[in-house]
Order: sequence, then structure tokens, then C-alpha cells
Amino acid sequence: MRILPAPPHERETTAKRFLAGIRASGIRLNNLFGVIDQTGEKPRVREACLAIEGPGRTAMLFVSHPDPNGEDDDSHAVQARASCISAATAHLDKQRVAISQALPEPHETWVIEACKTAGFTHVGELAYMELAIKQSPVMRKPEMPEGIHVRPLQDNLEPGSPDHDRLKRVLDSSYLDTSDCPELCGLRNTEDVIESHKATGSFDPAHWLLAFKDHKPVGCVLVSIVPETGSAELVYIGLAVEGRGMGLGKSLLHRAVEELRAKRIGKLVCAVDRRNAPALAMYDTFGFTEFSARDAWVKPNM
Repeated sequence: MRILPAPPHERETTAKRFLAGIRASGIRLNNLFGVIDQTGEKPRVREACLAIEGPGRTAMLFVSHPDPNGEDDDSHAVQARASCISAATAHLDKQRVAISQALPEPHETWVIEACKTAGFTHVGELAYMELAIKQSPVMRKPEMPEGIHVRPLQDNLEPGSPDHDRLKRVLDSSYLDTSDCPELCGLRNTEDVIESHKATGSFDPAHWLLAFKDHKPVGCVLVSIVPETGSAELVYIGLAVEGRGMGLGKSLLHRAVEELRAKRIGKLVCAVDRRNAPALAMYDTFGFTEFSARDAWVKPNM
């Protein structure tokens, strides 16, 4: 009831519905910690934090909102939330979780301050953007850079498979001098990143494209369909150093959008670091619009 946002008269119902869904999905709730005030007539949960394990050895944190009935001042509340965060992350299995993350909205300063106090690193403000494919005009096809060949994945990215290794090389190179959450570089194993990407939406190798120059992989665009909403997510688009400066990113995105249009997918969504000016300019060219924002905070599980 303390963690989930809901009007006071709906909190108990919302919490019960959430717990029923969690239990049905098999997600574990053993990383739920709270600060309990036992000074009154009955114990009261002052603050709480839930860490839910996810794919790619990650854990997502959910932190309690300010209690409108609470009597704690801001400094005590921040410290209490930070204590819950620290307890939840310390309890995570280091073999199962390599990094913890929180994605509060920019106005949720109570979470941001608690993450700072708990030793998390700010890795960027993410703009969430969408392209209404059905309503957007068909753009003129950009000319593919000379010597570039693009094809979908030819395997399911099992570790050690040929395209798994090719994609890994592209991802590793795309992180060099990146403007997209550069603070993340070196914090995650690329194998874990690939697993996280595969778990987004419905993974289909046909929608993951690799670009080659002289038979060397130099770029990728990874798109996953979300069947429940009839939309798609641009999971990642990246260029190796050798693939930059020739308009390859725009060509890859154009191909991905037109393939989705042919499949009658209504919407494509993505997230991008606000500091990534080239990516933002490209998305603007295609007609993407922002619909939300999140502040990204992470901490390695060491």
C-alpha cells in the first residue's frame, strides 16, 4: 500500500490486485524491505522498497511515495527510504543480479534524493518517444551508404552463435564515445545487455537487423513487437565507430519503420538520453514525439 500510487480509499484494493498478479506471474517478493515505526498503538510502515529481479541480471526498484498522513520531516523520510533501498539491494543475490536500477519520473524528487543517498549513480534523463506509424507519411527512402549490406539475424542469439558474436561486437563498439547514458559503460556485461534486449516485447530475429561493411558488422537496429498493444519498441539502435558519419543510422531506422508499416503495426516507441542530440534530431526527422520522461539511476550489485 505504501509503494503503489493510488488514492487513499483505493490503496488496499490496488495492493491486493498487485499481489495477486505478482503471485500468478511467479515473481518473487523476497526483496521487500520497510522501515517500521512501532512507537504508536500499532506498527506503521513509514517507508518501503521492493526490488524485482528482471532479465539480464537486473533488478528494478519501486520506492514508497510520501505518506500524506506521515509526520516525518523530509530529511528523516529521505534517510528512511535510502535505508530501504540499501537493504533491498544488499539482499539481492549477486549471481542473479549484477545491477539495480530505478526509473523515477523527474518530479519524483523523493525517490531521486533517496537514490542519491543510497549511493546510486545518475546515468541520464530519458525521453520516451513514440511514432504513430499509421498517421506518419512514408518518408523518402534514404540512400544506403556505399558498401553497406543489411540483413536480419539468422539465429536466436544463443551464446557463441555466429550472429550473437557479431551483435556483441557491434554493441561493444557502439558504446565508444556514446552520448546515450555513457555512465553505464563498463557497468554491465554485454551478454547481460543482450538478454535484457531479448526480453523486451516479443523477440523475433526477423526484426533485428545487422549492417555490414566489407563483411564486418558495423551497425544494428533492434525492434521487438509488443502483441498486447499492437505496437513495437525500438529496443536499441547503434553504430560501431566504422559505421558512423555516413547516414547509416537513418537508413536502418527507415527500414525498420517501413517493415513495421507493412505489418500494420500502429506505433513505435523508444527511450533516448536527452543528451544524445544526434539521436533526438534523427527521431524528430521521422516525426517522433515525446510522451513521458524518466530519471535513470543505477548501482552495481557488488
